[in-house]
Amino acid sequence: MKRFLLLTIIPLMSCSTSVDHRIFGTWKTNSKFYAATYKIEKNSEKIIGKLLYYNDGTTVLHETKSDKDIFIKDLQYENEAFVDAISGATQTTSKKYQIKIKHTDTLEVTTYVRNKPSIETWTRKQQ
Repeated sequence: MKRFLLLTIIPLMSCSTSVDHRIFGTWKTNSKFYAATYKIEKNSEKIIGKLLYYNDGTTVLHETKSDKDIFIKDLQYENEAFVDAISGATQTTSKKYQIKIKHTDTLEVTTYVRNKPSIETWTRKQQ
């Protein structure tokens, strides 16, 4: 009986939610309103987004190599998208992101400002 339980429980415990690893990397916005470069990586057990560069013509931000760079604090993979991260890099208090992988080198990023979606495309920055 013990052997049966072990053979049943161990495979269940070893199954984990798979994350699409194509999300990880350095990304550039394709926006006509601003230029930005971001890095999405795994930090401990969380998927985070870091601001590397931002310029909207009036504000210019550069990577500080500190926690101030983190603007996405905990992406969760759900229904083939990464969702529910809270913004920390801007003055906005509740910017939420939904990120879908469209291609190995392309992300569709939806942000919500006053509950209205704004969709932009990020492309992988080639090293």
